[in-house]
Amino acid sequence: MDASLELNLNCQIENHSSAQIFGFCIDENCKEKNKFACSECIFDIHSQHKLVKIKELNKFIQSKYKDYKESVEKEKETLDIYKKSELNNIEKIKQLKTEIINELEKKINSFIEDLTNKYKNLIGNNGNNYANLKEYEDFFIGNAAPIQRLDLVKLSEICGNIYKDNYKKDIKEVENKKNTPLGFSKPGPDIKKDIPEKKKLKKKINLEELNKEFENYIKEELSTMNNYIEENFLKFPGYIFDSSSTHFEWCEKTYSGYDFFYDLENNKMKGTKISSNGTMTILRAKELLEENYIYNIKFKIGLTNGGDFDVGIGTEKVGDSCWLRTKESLCLSNIGVMNLDINMDNSIRLRDNDIVDLEINTEEKKKYFKASINNKLVCFIDYDLNNVYIMAAMRNIGNSIEVLKYTALPI
Repeated sequence: MDASLELNLNCQIENHSSAQIFGFCIDENCKEKNKFACSECIFDIHSQHKLVKIKELNKFIQSKYKDYKESVEKEKETLDIYKKSELNNIEKIKQLKTEIINELEKKINSFIEDLTNKYKNLIGNNGNNYANLKEYEDFFIGNAAPIQRLDLVKLSEICGNIYKDNYKKDIKEVENKKNTPLGFSKPGPDIKKDIPEKKKLKKKINLEELNKEFENYIKEELSTMNNYIEENFLKFPGYIFDSSSTHFEWCEKTYSGYDFFYDLENNKMKGTKISSNGTMTILRAKELLEENYIYNIKFKIGLTNGGDFDVGIGTEKVGDSCWLRTKESLCLSNIGVMNLDINMDNSIRLRDNDIVDLEINTEEKKKYFKASINNKLVCFIDYDLNNVYIMAAMRNIGNSIEVLKYTALPI
């Protein structure tokens, strides 16, 4: 199967001169039905939209498809190992069942032979001279007293325990359990009836029921195995193509000799200022932004207690400055849009409960910082910083910032 995406299409929009399609719009705010873009579209219906090059998308799909095939192969190997192990265990159960039934046959035959011999001895030694039935009853019960009733339920439990232990116990130990004295409850005597025939005794033991119990047990285990395989191996791993699975964390990084003044919760995606009111310090993401990616991050701003508040990107040098209003950072703040220590627009200010969307392109010579507040575009800034992190900073206790969504798409 070829996972590549190759298109050779021309733009159908009027006045675009049938220019060749080279990209696809993935901007979540785009209202256009036609998502394919040519060189004219990027200045027209898809102006300032987030686009992905068809050839780069093709590389991404091929890479993910390769990962998917490798994952499938590994899962197949694991499945084969699991199947072989389970089939081996099932064969052992069947063999154990056969051995137990054979052992029961031996015990039944031995019991019949012993009971027949006792009956013959009784007749041979005493003939028919018993005065009454009570005398015969006392003799018979006295000779049959050691025999106990065969417990089929207990036998099934033993087999189940052997299976659950994955046959780690030695078979000889199992045989010792099987050889525990088995037999019948004391039969009531009746001098007028003959000793039951062998077939009738076997019917009382009900080997067919025992066999059915084993078959049902094996079917249940097979069903459990099949359900496990379906749940863990046969579902399509959709996460492979889901860029939203990328994980974000704030980290406990400190600067300028200050302690860490934030509490991290919700899998470290939310940071709340909990100490040192009035002191501005940096809250930094755990991971560095990689080159040649487009990052999209959605934040919820908690500014209930007012004061200075920044969110954006910056290098490690920003840490010692304690906020993002420096020559090594870009940010949105409570006083405006800051670009390398320059306030570009002081009318754009962060407020409590604002939803901030940042789009950051890290491709060399094409880097940009795009920001929206409550779905309204507020800035688009080209930048030339290297080795940047997502960062925030706040001054007052009780203020917070929470990451609601975080995706990373290779360019």
